[in-house]
Amino acid sequence: MTRSLRIEDSAPVTTMAEARERVRDLVGHAVQPQLWFMLLDRHGRQLPLLIPVDGIPLRPESGRLTVLAARLNDLLAELAPGGSVIVTLERPGSAALTPPDQAWAGELAKAFGTVVKITGMFVAHDDGVCELRA
Repeated sequence: MTRSLRIEDSAPVTTMAEARERVRDLVGHAVQPQLWFMLLDRHGRQLPLLIPVDGIPLRPESGRLTVLAARLNDLLAELAPGGSVIVTLERPGSAALTPPDQAWAGELAKAFGTVVKITGMFVAHDDGVCELRA
C-alpha cells in the first residue's frame, strides 16, 4: 500500500507539538536563511501551500513584515477564513536562540500577531527545529 504525500491529507495541526513536528517534516534542517509560512484552516488542516521567502537579512527591518502579514491574512480570508499560520525562521547554526533570532521573533509577532492567528513560531537550525520566542 502506498501512503499519500499530499499535505491536505495530513492530520490537523492543533497543538504546538504538532506544529513543530510538521515543520520538522516539511522544512527539516537549515540550509539557508529564509522564512517559511504554512497556512492552516480553522480546524488545523494545512492548505496545500508551503511559502518560502528567501534573501532575508540577518535581522529584520522594523515594519517591513507588515505588508507580507496583510497579504497572508487576505489569502487566509479567501481560502480558509478563521485560519492561522505557522512561521519558521530557517537559519544555519545551533539550536541556541541568538539576538537576531529574538529580533525576528519580535518583528514576526508584531506584524502577524495583530492580523493573523499564529499557531507556532519556530527556528529550523542545523540539528532540527526549536520554538522561536520573542
